Amino acid sequence: MIDIHKIWKETLSYISSEITAVAYMLWIDNLTPLCVKDNTLILLAPSLHAKITVNKNYKELIRKALDKTKSSIIDVDIIIDEDTYMYAREIEIARGQSPAEAVVKEKPPQFISRYTFDNFVVGESNKLAFHAAQSVAKSPGSAEGYLSFNPLFIYGDVGLGKTHLLHAIGNYILEHLPHLKVLYVPTEKLTNDYVEALSNNTSTDKNAFTLRAFREKYRNVDVLMIDDVQFLQKKTGLQEVVFHIFNELYQGGKQIILTSDRPPKEIGTLEDRLRSRFEGGLLADIGAPNLEMRIAIIRKKMFLEKLAVNDDVVYYLAEQFDSNIRELEGALSKVILYANLINKPYPDIETAKEALKNNQQKKVGLDSSDIIDAVCSYFHVSKSEIIGKKKTKDIVEARMIAIYLITELLSLPLVTIGQIFGGRDHTTIIHSRDKMLTAQKENKEVARKIKDIRAMLSQ
Repeated sequence: MIDIHKIWKETLSYISSEITAVAYMLWIDNLTPLCVKDNTLILLAPSLHAKITVNKNYKELIRKALDKTKSSIIDVDIIIDEDTYMYAREIEIARGQSPAEAVVKEKPPQFISRYTFDNFVVGESNKLAFHAAQSVAKSPGSAEGYLSFNPLFIYGDVGLGKTHLLHAIGNYILEHLPHLKVLYVPTEKLTNDYVEALSNNTSTDKNAFTLRAFREKYRNVDVLMIDDVQFLQKKTGLQEVVFHIFNELYQGGKQIILTSDRPPKEIGTLEDRLRSRFEGGLLADIGAPNLEMRIAIIRKKMFLEKLAVNDDVVYYLAEQFDSNIRELEGALSKVILYANLINKPYPDIETAKEALKNNQQKKVGLDSSDIIDAVCSYFHVSKSEIIGKKKTKDIVEARMIAIYLITELLSLPLVTIGQIFGGRDHTTIIHSRDKMLTAQKENKEVARKIKDIRAMLSQ
C-alpha cells in the first residue's frame, strides 16, 4: 500500500524550497492528503477559496514535486469537504481497511462542519423546512410526537439550502446523539454503489462489494439521508431496492430524510408505492429567498469567513443573484478572490462588476461537449444522434434542449454552435433556442427536463 503521508512529506520538502514562506503557510501547509485513486493523490483543501487558489497557482508545482518522489502518483486533485463522498471507500482503505470492511464497517460520515443550524439563515421561504429539520435532529425516528416527521421530505430548487439542512441534522446528531449511526448519501453515490454491487455479486473475491454488502451499508443505520432523490426516476431496479430499504428502516423506527428539487408527485416515472412512502411523512418546501434574506445570507457568510466588502457590493450581489443561494455565495467568493488578485482588500462596486462581468458561464470549465454529454445521458441517446439528421420526436427534443442550454450557458457565436451540431445554419440554432425558451414556460414537463440537466451540469 502507498504511504501517502510519507510521499506528501517528501513533496512538501520540495515545494517549500520553491515558494515564499508566506505562500507556503497560506496555501500548501493546510492541505491534507486523503487517499490515492487512479494514480492521483487526493488532497483536501480547507475552503473553496483555498481550492480555487491552489488549482490556479500551485497545482502544477505540486505535480512536479510528486514526480520527484519517484512514486506511482502522477497527478493531483484538490477537493473540499463536499466532495469527500466520491472517495469514501478509498479514504477508508487508506486508513488500513480492506474494501469490504470499508463499506460494511463504514464510520460516521464527515458532515461539512460549517453547515449547522446556527449559520442557516431562516426566512419566510424556508422556516417550515428549518424547524422540521431541527425537530428531526433532536428526536429522530419514531419517537413520540414526531411520527409525522418520518420521512422528512425537503424539496426546492437547486442551491436553496436543502443539502445544508441535511448536514446540519447530521452534525447535530453526531454531537448530541453520538450512539446513533447516520448515513448521508447523494443519489448519484447510491446509484453507483448499486451498480457496483450488481456487477460484483457473483465475484469470488472476498473483498468485493456485493449486494450483501450493499444491504448492510444502507439498512444497518439509525438515520438515512438521501440527497436529490429526483434522480431515482427511470431507475426501476434501484427504486425497487430503495422501497425495501425504506420499509425496513421505517418499520424499525429509523429516521429517513430525503431531498429533491420537486415534490414526490412531480417526479416522473417514480413507482406509485415509492411515491406514497415519500408522501407519508412531512413535505417541507424551500422557496427562493427575498431581498432582505439574501442580504442577511451575504452578511452571515462575511461574518463566518471574516470577509469585508463595501455595503454597495452587498446590495449589488443581492439584487443580481435572486434565485440561488449557492450562486450568491459563489459570486461573493469570486469578488473577494478577484479583489485579492488586484491587491484591493476592500472591494467596491466597480471591482464587483469587473469580477462578475463574464458570469454568463455558470460553471468554470463547462464547454459544449459537457452539455451534449449530459443531454445524451439524460435522454439515453448517442452524441451522433444528437448532432446528426435523425428527426424522431425524442431526438429532436434532446437536440433542441442541448442547443438551448449551450446558448444559455456559454458565450459562443451562433455560427459556432451550428458547426457543433453538424453544420446547421444559425437560423436553425435561433429557432431551437427560441422554441425551448417558450416551451419551458408553457410546458411543465419540458421545464423539468431542462432543470434536471442543469442540475447534472452543476454537480
